[in-house]
Amino acid sequence: MPAPLLLVTLGDPAGIGPEVIVKALHRWRRPEGLSLRLVGEYSLLEEAASRLGLRLPPDVQVESLGLLTPGSVAPGLAQARCGDAAYRYFAHAVQACLRGEAQGICTAPLSKEAMNLAGHAFVGHTDILDRMTGEKGVVMALWHPKLVVGHVTDHMSLRQALATIHGPRIEQVVRLTWDALVRTGRVAEDGRPRIALAGVNPHAGEHGLFGREEIEILQPAMEKLAADGYPTFGPFAADTVFLQGLRGRYHAVIAMYHDQGFGPMKTIGFADGVNCTLGLPFVRTSPDHGTAFEIAGQGVAEPESMVASLALAADLILR
Repeated sequence: MPAPLLLVTLGDPAGIGPEVIVKALHRWRRPEGLSLRLVGEYSLLEEAASRLGLRLPPDVQVESLGLLTPGSVAPGLAQARCGDAAYRYFAHAVQACLRGEAQGICTAPLSKEAMNLAGHAFVGHTDILDRMTGEKGVVMALWHPKLVVGHVTDHMSLRQALATIHGPRIEQVVRLTWDALVRTGRVAEDGRPRIALAGVNPHAGEHGLFGREEIEILQPAMEKLAADGYPTFGPFAADTVFLQGLRGRYHAVIAMYHDQGFGPMKTIGFADGVNCTLGLPFVRTSPDHGTAFEIAGQGVAEPESMVASLALAADLILR
């Protein structure tokens, strides 16, 4: 039986994707029993390695799609050709997973602007996955050594997010986050994870004084979850619950909208954070940062989040 396969997509070649991939491959120790394949142009990876004074590891496969050459990429700029390539690298990997040829994807960052310039009208990897897999309502979770944060809403305006927060979605996010925590052994002594919900409003609504979402939406969802065997805690004020999670009181916090979760998590552990998509038939992780066009091609990008992304993907695949 062949070893499970993890695919690593190049992301936007004008960003720091090629650089952090090359650096990460020199720092990460691939576990036995896992195959690895890079999806992107070999020439771009080789150029990045040469610029860093490194070489691509000889045991790593590279699947080139013939979309770009080093001379066609201007580092640090949003370009339609690079956005198109980044989308196609990722779509190619998703299709391979859906065919059962690979069991997971670790994705270098892409530029939403460049991808849309190329005519691919998506707001990011999660949106593409939602469309390609048919798995509606997948969850964007930030994975940190000390805390996991699942998001009820992600890439949408705050006005739209508030209209999208409802009981069934909260229940779905909690269940998927719960299952991921159990799968990775992040549980209490009773075998169950401790998951807290952040409130929507300041002070979690202050008993209805600052809004009634906690009373009318979150609490009924929590009662339904508890009845189904998924007890949760809260809702708590978002300005304190993440600190309590970091101190070990909770394994995960459920954020109601993008910045509520991303702000604290990127502050506490930018280098160690991993973006993990829950609810898919395969594993998907990515670094918790963007293309960083402002430093692309300078050799100064930090690969720690890519290393953590590879490690989490391998752990999830091999469990």
